[in-house]
Amino acid sequence: MKPDKTRRLKGISLLVSGAIAVLFCLYVFYIVPLVSTPGGSWADGSVEAEDRSRHVLLVGRSGNESVLRQIFEGAQEEAKRYDCVVELYMPKTVAEEKGMQELLDYAAFTEPDGVIAFMDDGDGGVQQPVNRAGRNIPLITLAQYHPSVPQVSYIGTNYSELGTLIATESISCLGGAGSIIIINTSRSNNPNYSTLMSSLKNALSGNSAISTQVLDLPSQDAITAGSGKLRRELMSEEADLIVCLSVEDTIRTAQLVASMNHIRKPRIIGLGENEVANMYLAKGTVTELFSIDSRRTGKTAMRELFEYLRYGYANNYITTDVTVRRSGK
Repeated sequence: MKPDKTRRLKGISLLVSGAIAVLFCLYVFYIVPLVSTPGGSWADGSVEAEDRSRHVLLVGRSGNESVLRQIFEGAQEEAKRYDCVVELYMPKTVAEEKGMQELLDYAAFTEPDGVIAFMDDGDGGVQQPVNRAGRNIPLITLAQYHPSVPQVSYIGTNYSELGTLIATESISCLGGAGSIIIINTSRSNNPNYSTLMSSLKNALSGNSAISTQVLDLPSQDAITAGSGKLRRELMSEEADLIVCLSVEDTIRTAQLVASMNHIRKPRIIGLGENEVANMYLAKGTVTELFSIDSRRTGKTAMRELFEYLRYGYANNYITTDVTVRRSGK
């Protein structure tokens, strides 16, 4: 074989080998991570992730994205103390929304050292994530407390104090006099909800210039019903303020009030810090929103998780600070 032809063959061989190497790198570092996270999005924010000895996963739904990212940032700040990488996993869009059990099952598949889960109202009854060896993965829950969930720690609100705070803000919002409708869609025996409602009503009952009505509705769907009880109450234009005690109730009430352009609009005080609730606050449809201190919650969750990993125990129930955000501020 001629020398120049041999050199050409060697050159072609090197090019092919180089192309194969590039494709292999793309497969390992791009395609594999992409395929391994179906229906969700990941974020770790750390170039040192590969060198960390611990791995914690934060899971939640895309409807809570803004608060999840704040919790994530707080957890990341704390993670450096524990040589740990924190990752956030949630569905990409509301259309791809998954149940909490599906999120926990996927978390178990990745086998982290611990899972932090942002729970919603209907997430009771989920099972603790288990790794491939059959060992339980420690679970920290945030936002909504469900006694049946096998959590290491719950980090959330003192409901008695929250009820008193809502009452104080309601009285201030009305200038000490007026009428309030409290929306009640709860049909569960959740002791936290009962504590919140009882504390709120007791605090309001001490002011004779304020009339309070608890509007019992069969479900959250009944809030926006075409001829429902709340719509009829609003048509009478007697309500000065509506108080909502869950994120979903707050959003649905805001939707109803916004759609009734011909009436004198009551003010709304509610709970929540997701994207939709924030939008109604920015528009002024919602007057005040109560929410947890998300960054601090993320830090606390990490501390409790590693307390458990190191010593085998942690605080079962931790209360977080509540922030009050007002429309136009």
